[in-house]
Amino acid sequence: MAIHTTPRAFLDELDAASIPYELIPHRHVDTALEEAEAVHVDAFRVAKTIVLTTPDGFVRAVLPACERLDMHKVRDMLGSNQVELVSEEVLPGLYPEYEPGAVPPFPGTSGDSVIVDGRLDKSPYVVLAAGTHEASVRMRTSDFMAITDARLCDLCEDRID
Repeated sequence: MAIHTTPRAFLDELDAASIPYELIPHRHVDTALEEAEAVHVDAFRVAKTIVLTTPDGFVRAVLPACERLDMHKVRDMLGSNQVELVSEEVLPGLYPEYEPGAVPPFPGTSGDSVIVDGRLDKSPYVVLAAGTHEASVRMRTSDFMAITDARLCDLCEDRID
């Protein structure tokens, strides 16, 4: 299995904040659901990050891998109808230190706002992309929430069972 170097910017941010974490190398994955399978973790404990553009800047929406983002809820919560997904063409230019599609949910030097679905807060730990498609980080959910200064809210589509 070929493992690319994990982007140091992300790990440096964790180290600087003295946040304990476990780096988990794995096979190449393209989705958060594949990531959950690769690291043998339930999908509700794996966070996927969706980058949004708003009139006030970029927002990283974070939700469980097994859920879908509800843009109506996000727009209501942010108080703007001008909230859209960042296009795949724009994303690499925003975060050149990370592989497209593997942007961690940390504001870093970009100063992005972070919003987190409350379903992730119900687990003692969370797994998230480490900036590459071949490595993840497991950390305590409380540490994740503290370092991101995230707003906790309901971001997911309601399920009809």
